[in-house]
Amino acid sequence: MFVYESKVKVRYVETDQMGVVHHSNYAQYYELARTECFEACSGMTYEKMESEGVMLPILEMQSKFLKPALYNQTLTIKSIVKEKPSIKLTVDYEIYNEANELINTGKTVLVFVNKASRRPCQPPANFMENVRQYFV
Repeated sequence: MFVYESKVKVRYVETDQMGVVHHSNYAQYYELARTECFEACSGMTYEKMESEGVMLPILEMQSKFLKPALYNQTLTIKSIVKEKPSIKLTVDYEIYNEANELINTGKTVLVFVNKASRRPCQPPANFMENVRQYFV
């Protein structure tokens, strides 16, 4: 298992008239956290993987809203990869406010895809070599 924490400060543009983060922004928070997690556990950027001919589009996304996130709060986003990636990569998320209260849970399922054929494929070998240590 691999767990990585990211921080994001809620910007005014992400909120509604009540100062509450609009639900559509959670997809962006997940993406920000997932990108940082991906690089931390694999030593590889999305850009590098794509240059090697593999893309990683989203297949599924879930989100559960427990408490509101508010303007100007710094949120902590935990990205949790519980299972060794195969053709699919599943990432769970927990978002906490500044009081360390769990305010959101989420999940994304991504699929490794050959850039040329747009068909599912195995993750790059160097990616798997780097992440294997977390799933012994």
